[in-house]
Amino acid sequence: MGKGKVWVNLAIEGGVPLFKKFAMFDSGLVPVERTCRDAALFRRCRIPSLRMDLFIGEPAADLGDIAEETPEGLRYNWEKSDRLVKALRDNGVSPYYSWCYVPRPVQPEGGNFRSIPADWEKYREIMRNFSGHYRQMGCPLGYQEIYNEPVNPGAFFDGGPEDYHLLYEYGALGIREGDPDALVGGPAEAFVLPPYECRVNASRFLDYIQKKELPLDFFSFHTYGFREKIYLDRLRLMRGVLAGREYFNHAGIHVNEMNTVPPPWPYRKTILEQQALLPQIFTMMEDFLEETDVELVHWAQMLDSGVDALGLTDHLGRLRPGYFAFELYARMPAGRAACCCDDRLGCMASVDEQRFAAVVWNKSEEVMELTEDICGIPAVFDQADVCIVDARFLDGLTQDPGLRLQKNMCLPVRGGKASLAGIQLGISDVLYVEGNTAGPGKMVINPGLRIRQTLHYYPDRWKRCYAEYDSDSGRVYLGANGCGGRLTIVSLKIQGAGGKLTVKRTRLSGEANLAVRMDYYTSEYVKAVQFGGGVQEKHSMEAKHSAEAEYSGDAGYFNANFSRGTKRPADYLAEEVEGILDLGRYAPADWKGEGLLSFLAADATDNYRETVQLAAPVSRAFSSLLD
Repeated sequence: MGKGKVWVNLAIEGGVPLFKKFAMFDSGLVPVERTCRDAALFRRCRIPSLRMDLFIGEPAADLGDIAEETPEGLRYNWEKSDRLVKALRDNGVSPYYSWCYVPRPVQPEGGNFRSIPADWEKYREIMRNFSGHYRQMGCPLGYQEIYNEPVNPGAFFDGGPEDYHLLYEYGALGIREGDPDALVGGPAEAFVLPPYECRVNASRFLDYIQKKELPLDFFSFHTYGFREKIYLDRLRLMRGVLAGREYFNHAGIHVNEMNTVPPPWPYRKTILEQQALLPQIFTMMEDFLEETDVELVHWAQMLDSGVDALGLTDHLGRLRPGYFAFELYARMPAGRAACCCDDRLGCMASVDEQRFAAVVWNKSEEVMELTEDICGIPAVFDQADVCIVDARFLDGLTQDPGLRLQKNMCLPVRGGKASLAGIQLGISDVLYVEGNTAGPGKMVINPGLRIRQTLHYYPDRWKRCYAEYDSDSGRVYLGANGCGGRLTIVSLKIQGAGGKLTVKRTRLSGEANLAVRMDYYTSEYVKAVQFGGGVQEKHSMEAKHSAEAEYSGDAGYFNANFSRGTKRPADYLAEEVEGILDLGRYAPADWKGEGLLSFLAADATDNYRETVQLAAPVSRAFSSLLD
């Protein structure tokens, strides 16, 4: 038995917050009925989105005939897809549709779902109607991807890379015609070819998009395997292709198929069905949190496809051990706390006004006895519940396939400390510690404000600074994370904003020059006002912003043409007054509360951290751990 030091201090910030960017992928071979049946499992682990490759054009698939040709013209069979979208929305999950494969009306004679479309304009029309349908329903899709692994010889597309460029062009244009606000991307790089070829193909894809001035809101790839953290090598390759291309500074990276187990995935007892998968999942999460231009990571897969044994559930909806890694992570607040442990263990911790949490996993091949404490616990917490995911707990899956987390013991909190000393973790065991309190009471801030989309702009995507909105806490998190200067910009598409917007800023450490910009939307983006950002003199409403307006610090960051909204410098400069943005004063006459709210930080010191409260925290979706 080894001794394992784990030290947690909730009073000290611990780096990139625990953003909820870990999502799920499911194969289009999963029947729609089963996805709807098991949709509550998505809510339970609070995933932000579910990516699906829909298998359009394959007659045997549930959505294979979503578009078909009739003597009267194109006909769409929406029933199953609509039911799927509703089930996901009802469980708090944003649908992420990978529009694949080739719809039957554009398949050549004798072709199949892999064929190159025979009619590009009709393909564009189909994509336009796909995206437009959900916009008109009032349920726009969260993300829309053009195809799945087009460069995977013999698998999903008979064309070459150049044919995929056309597929993307006509598909992306059609999607944006149907829904101008759609977030569209690709190329879902499979990484089945040598790295050099993957790099060349990705580079040529980006060259084509830029030449044609096509939209690309996210850049996607797939990775399977854990050895030597191959997923990080592939990420760096893809980031290297993106970096330095200003045209794509607004594009986030989506790792929208990720599993730590490489193929094959046979239906027999493998690590995918064992407890040993949990430490790999937590290690992967810890790694990707530091990669701050990675906006989403989709675990492959949530539901069993019947082809590969990848599911976190089986075909009957019975849980497998890996599921609990995502459920535990979902319970943890965003606000990261300092923690450290020896190399044989992994750990993460976080805290907010209602909850603190710490997770420790055993990566070693021996039993580890923990030492040290959780310290810096706020005075409002008087105890901590402990859940251990071990072989004994997981044996419960044989009796209860929907097994819930259970409290093993309760630790007293004395003098801001809870001792972990003496707790033993077996091989691949996971320890989860959670404290709960009622919190400070109901907060009312910006009632009616709705946030529809979160967008980013990466001036330097190699920097690990962060700018993100966390819907659970209702906060924007900004931080240099050791990379000062210009930071990533986060922009929020909002609705329901009143004439005055409350922004409760909390400077946690360091310094930065922070501007908040509002781009007003009526039938289009018509004007913008910038609050703060080093304004040297107070400007009245009538004082127009010019390119010569004086700024302190990094003037170019605020003065340059903005890449979203009006896509020009702000029309007015203003100042925040006691945490209030007077949006109504600068709004056009016909403004109804819709627009783009952006947070731009420059001249940041390496230790800069700040939060901005925009909305009330959601009430906890979870009770305390079960007895």
